[in-house]
Amino acid sequence: MNQSPPWREWLIGNKDSEAGLVKAAQRGDQNAYNTLIRHHETLLLCFLVRRVGSNAAEDVRQETLLAAWTGLPKFGRKVRFKTWLLGIAVHKCADHFRHAERQGVHLPLEIVENISAEVEADTSSAVSEAVQDLLTKLPSDQREVLALYYESELTLAEVAQVLERNPNTVKAQFYRAHKQIKQQLPQEMVTQNSMQSSVR
Repeated sequence: MNQSPPWREWLIGNKDSEAGLVKAAQRGDQNAYNTLIRHHETLLLCFLVRRVGSNAAEDVRQETLLAAWTGLPKFGRKVRFKTWLLGIAVHKCADHFRHAERQGVHLPLEIVENISAEVEADTSSAVSEAVQDLLTKLPSDQREVLALYYESELTLAEVAQVLERNPNTVKAQFYRAHKQIKQQLPQEMVTQNSMQSSVR
């Protein structure tokens, strides 16, 4: 009779077993690493599709998984594996965005529409185009915060954890980005509703 793999209990709800999987993967156990990735692959792929678009998501996913495997020996388990994996994905997305900017490629429409919703309930073509232009001009650190907040539906505290930044720094970047976008949009495009009252 075949024994169940050591990570089976974790997959059915044993919260303590993820640490064992990570330890095994850090010792070079490819099966343990693959099991960790399978558990998070849907979340990771959806995260990347929302960040970089469906065309680029698979390439960035492969870069993320390679970086995670090579960096696993240094993973100190101070955060959950999922949070650590998304942190790597964020850096790979940033690399993608920098390359896209050099090539003159627009950001995915999904990001534009979510940010546009903050300044106008009806995301008209004019508003989307205006926000698209302003987003590409934001510093990458501000753009990362906005994308994680809206596209991944994280709180600002969670964004700070994923990006490994001070929470106060993330809040400042979040509000600064919104202020910059709203100040540069035509007045008729800016909603009278306060963004700050609904921040998570």
